[in-house]
Amino acid sequence: ELASRLEGADPGRDEVGVMHAANGAGERGGFSLYVPEYYDGSQAWPLVIAMHGGSGHGRSFLWSWLKDARSKGVILAAPTSRDRTWSLMGPDVDSASLDAIVEHVSRRWRVDERRVLLTGMSDGGTFSYLSGLRSDAPFTHLAPVSASFHPLILEGAEPARLAGLPIYLVHGALDWMFPVDVARTARDALTAAGAAVTYREVADLSHTYPREENGRILDWLGGPPAP
Repeated sequence: ELASRLEGADPGRDEVGVMHAANGAGERGGFSLYVPEYYDGSQAWPLVIAMHGGSGHGRSFLWSWLKDARSKGVILAAPTSRDRTWSLMGPDVDSASLDAIVEHVSRRWRVDERRVLLTGMSDGGTFSYLSGLRSDAPFTHLAPVSASFHPLILEGAEPARLAGLPIYLVHGALDWMFPVDVARTARDALTAAGAAVTYREVADLSHTYPREENGRILDWLGGPPAP
């Protein structure tokens, strides 16, 4: 099916393929974007915002998701934190950039507003909680991967934001940086707060990005829309 969709696509069009916005290897605060070559604007597509881990960069993290974005038909943005990692402590200097990416992409391409996913690895996963649980966040789904978590994160979240919020939580049983008990605590606390949690504990996964989970996450994103 993917081959047939790609067969008639023109990869030379300006609005498809890989693009970078102030996101060179030495730049911070920009983002990289991938729009599958067969996008034609005839229907609204899900949008995935995928955040790198500490000291990472969106330009390279884009490739952790690109294959699955192409095969599943989603628009993919990989932002780069303004500092070496995301705004986990102190003033939040990154959420406004994430919101601006969603706004920019939604203006230029047809985005399914019922399926806007914020996901991330390690520090990026932790920031998906902090940014994604804001009451005015534009994200309909969250998917923290190998993330840290503390119940205090929920103290600043409005009950209405948490109620029924789809969250896909992935963690490795062998994670040496954030032990798996952290993820189990997150699962239980988020469920108790009313979120719709899907929990995936990967037995042989350490603190590394599980690309094989991308397809499952996108299938979950493509399910019934969030209320």
